[in-house]
Amino acid sequence: MMDLFCLSAEISGVAMIIAGLGNQLDNNETDILNPETMRNALYGVQTHLERIAGDLEELERGKGGQTNEN
Repeated sequence: MMDLFCLSAEISGVAMIIAGLGNQLDNNETDILNPETMRNALYGVQTHLERIAGDLEELERGKGGQTNEN
């Protein structure tokens, strides 16, 4: 199970990925990713965020908290 420090590091990593993808909007800052590579990068962000959400649910359950699951 993850702790809050690890989750914070993971969220910071996702933020950096999003910032890097945002650079794609400025042609002077970086090379342009082709559509397939951009799609793969966005899929990576999606799966990363889903995993973080799952870890947060695990942390909440571990504290005796309630989740929206039945």
